[in-house]
Amino acid sequence: MKSPLVRYEKNPILSPSTMPFDCYTVMNAGVTRFEGDVLLLLRVETRERKTRFHVARSRDGIHFEVNPESIRYPLTELDRMGTRPHRFDMRITRMGDVYYVFHANWLDPWGSLINLARTVDFVDFEPVSHSVPANRNAVLFPEKINGRYARLERPQNIDGRGTIWYSESPDLEFWGRSMPLMQPATDWGSWKQGAGCVPIRTPKGWLEIYHATAMTASTENYYLGVCLLDPDEPWQVIAAPKSFLLAAEELYECVGQTPNVVFTGGGCEMDDGSYYLYYGAADTRMCLARTTVAELVEFCLNA
Repeated sequence: MKSPLVRYEKNPILSPSTMPFDCYTVMNAGVTRFEGDVLLLLRVETRERKTRFHVARSRDGIHFEVNPESIRYPLTELDRMGTRPHRFDMRITRMGDVYYVFHANWLDPWGSLINLARTVDFVDFEPVSHSVPANRNAVLFPEKINGRYARLERPQNIDGRGTIWYSESPDLEFWGRSMPLMQPATDWGSWKQGAGCVPIRTPKGWLEIYHATAMTASTENYYLGVCLLDPDEPWQVIAAPKSFLLAAEELYECVGQTPNVVFTGGGCEMDDGSYYLYYGAADTRMCLARTTVAELVEFCLNA
């Protein structure tokens, strides 16, 4: 079955040359709807290879205005203990009037962990909690499950491999009841699998778009996949196609800071019912692909 994702014909939608300031890369944005706009929380790397987060907003989901000022997000006590905190790749979940953001944090000398913060205005961000290493690629479910907060995450093995796990929390600080998602084995997801988008509740279960990687003769290639999870026990996989949704094939996905990468941090439903999926390409630029939630569910069940 053919993938329902269709690339925007004028990709990339954002690149270093179109930003309102000098930078090296723009990629891997968190995504949400905010005040009627599509909002991207961009990962921007300077020419010093330092990461900042900038907000970009759009009415149509294609043409974005980027705030030249980065967000205000103070370092935590733990961040200041490290020799080089490196925060990156945000995912945004709205719960009520609060927007929660999970992101990875590579904190020397200990490795990668996940941080949680919250905001109401996308200007000021307040730290909430952090995990122990090694963990990354966390997304918060948009509602409690069985009375508890829930997240997907990717604990990382010592060799760099990792797969998606599910965990619960009573308070967003202490997490447990962890269970692995038992995805079918695929040749394109044999090295890593990590959550990408915030899960979407559908009549068939939770829809999750994720990234996966496989080693080739030259590079670690990234792919996007999709699966359906049980609504009450989301570690149970209802359907997971053995076909990928998207692979790095276009020049803008294959050439850049990291070749052969398509990496999503989120998408959103538009007013016309379409689903806009945003993804970083080659760790250098931001791109868009379009589909609908119904088409993604059909792909899960029938591909």
